[in-house]
Parts: sequence; C-alpha cells; structure tokens
Amino acid sequence: MKKRLNDALLKPGDIILTTTSRAHSRVIRKVTKSDISHAMLYVQHCSVIHAFSAGVHSNNTQRILFEPHLAVHVLRLRDMLPDKMARDICEDVRSKVGTEYSTIEAMRAATGQGKSFSSRQFCSRLVAQAYEKFGYSLVENPNYCTPDDLLESAALIEIDNPTVEVSAEESDSWSNHPNTPQLMHETTNRLLFQARKLDPSIQNISDLDEFIVRHPEHDSAVNELYIDSGYLDVWKFEFNKNPWHYDLDAMEEIDPRHCQSVKWYCQSTLDGEPRDQNRFNKNLAGYMHLNREHPRETFDSLIELYGTLADLHAQRFDVAEKWLQKHAADDTAFPDPP
Repeated sequence: MKKRLNDALLKPGDIILTTTSRAHSRVIRKVTKSDISHAMLYVQHCSVIHAFSAGVHSNNTQRILFEPHLAVHVLRLRDMLPDKMARDICEDVRSKVGTEYSTIEAMRAATGQGKSFSSRQFCSRLVAQAYEKFGYSLVENPNYCTPDDLLESAALIEIDNPTVEVSAEESDSWSNHPNTPQLMHETTNRLLFQARKLDPSIQNISDLDEFIVRHPEHDSAVNELYIDSGYLDVWKFEFNKNPWHYDLDAMEEIDPRHCQSVKWYCQSTLDGEPRDQNRFNKNLAGYMHLNREHPRETFDSLIELYGTLADLHAQRFDVAEKWLQKHAADDTAFPDPP
C-alpha cells in the first residue's frame, strides 16, 4: 500500500526529504550515499513548494504518493521556529515560484564541485537558501548542498510518523480529481517562457515586476502575456471546483457521512493563513505601492487579481469559522482524521 505525508503532524517550514525509483533519483542516492534524493518545503496545509525539472512550483501533498519501501523524512528546526519566521521563510520560497531548475548545479552539489552559482534553483538549495536568508544556517554551503546534507544537519530534528497509508480508493479519487496546482504551474511557466523572450534573465514574477518598472515601454506587452497565459483566471478553476468553500448553505448540504472531512477542511483553513494578514493582502498592498510609484497597466491587472483573491480568502475563512461554531456541540461526532 502506498503512503502520503501525514498532514496532521506537519507545520509550515517543515522540510520534507523523499526519493523515487527513477534513474535520476537513484544516481543522486548513489553519489551521496543516502536514502533520499529530493527536498520540499511545507508551506501550508496540504501544500509544499519544491524545485524539480519543471521549475519551482507548489504541489498538493495528498497527490504525492510514495512507494512503501522508499524513505520519507520530515525535519523541523531543533529550536522552535516562530510562526512569523516560518511565514517569512515560506513567503521567500513562494517568491521563487516559476524559477527554472538547474540540473547542472544540482549535480555539482551532489559531487561536491559547486562554486559560483546562478539564480536558477534545485531542491535542497531552495530550502537551505530560504532558511539562511532569515538567519538559520542549516548547512555549510546553502548554495550547494544536497538533501542528505539537510538530513545530517545538526540544526534539524526528525519528526516521527511522517507518513500514513493511502487506500486504493483515496488514490483513485485523487487521480480523477482536477489538479489546481498543476494548472497553476503550467500557467506560470507559460507566462514566464514568453516573458524570457523579452529578457532571458527573468526567472520569476518578482523579476517580471522589476522588468516593467525598468522598461515601461513593455508594460502593455507584459499585461497581454498575463491575460493570454491564463494567469489572471486560474482562481476561477478552484472557485468553480469547490463552491462549498465559499458558501455556508452549500457546506451544510454536504452528505453527513463526510462531516469529518468538512471539519478537517474548516479547521485547517483557520489554522492556515490569517483572515486579513495573508499573502493575498500582502501582494495587493505591494502592487498598490508599486503602482503609485510606477503606474503600469500590468500592476492594475494584478491589483484586481489580488483584491479578488483577498476577498475570496476572507470568504473561505468566514464560512469555515461559522461552520465550526455551528457544529461545536457535535464535536464528538466528527473526530479528527487518523
């Protein structure tokens, strides 16, 4: 039986080390004499960000299934990581979404040959650099390190019971479920692929923001890239897929047999990003400031996008809070998921 991460135990900022049976992973394990070949950062409930062949992107942990014989480690800072610092580290990794992957530099890290480095990413560099930026030194060289270096870090401790078994029913359910993170990663790559035709040094959205600040003559072209890529409309996919997230009446109509899952969703929503001080509001404020200093058509579009996302996040939060309050007396009927 396959296994997945035990989300009930995970916290933002946790480092997840894994491997697969693929040839690339086997080579890394052989060279590093380790049982793991990949690193990911847990950023919020059921969500990780990692660097792989398609670049830096998020993934849903419930979709990431591991063969039962392969190793999975979850590491956490030995000295407790403050919540704000965990959010800052996760936000730093989020800012790298879309960045290209560097196979060459990943192999240099594995063979101990890394010296100068580029702005591209690979899995363990992404994690180590984010921690280093906020004063947490996990490895000797965060620019060239391996997943095994993280596993051996004296600054980290290992968490017990990192995985749970996955039934065939659950596995089949997720394989037939629309994949929002995959759509977001394809859309982001499509946007940045076209943007790099304007400037090959662009790696992520932050770079694209800086590009149109420096080059207002390309503002309209970049705005069209956002529109044509579908980046401004990805949120509609999630909204239409799960309308009950935003509607208390619709949530109440869910089959009572699934109340445990509804409770789990609502609780994780409240335990995640705050209602108001979250990344959507932060991005909204950032683009409003940028647009005051450097008025751009692109920033107008992004202000509209993040205003919508901030409103939807608040709506989700309110619906989850109201459902939990209404069913507080039934708490024993909805035990925590195993």
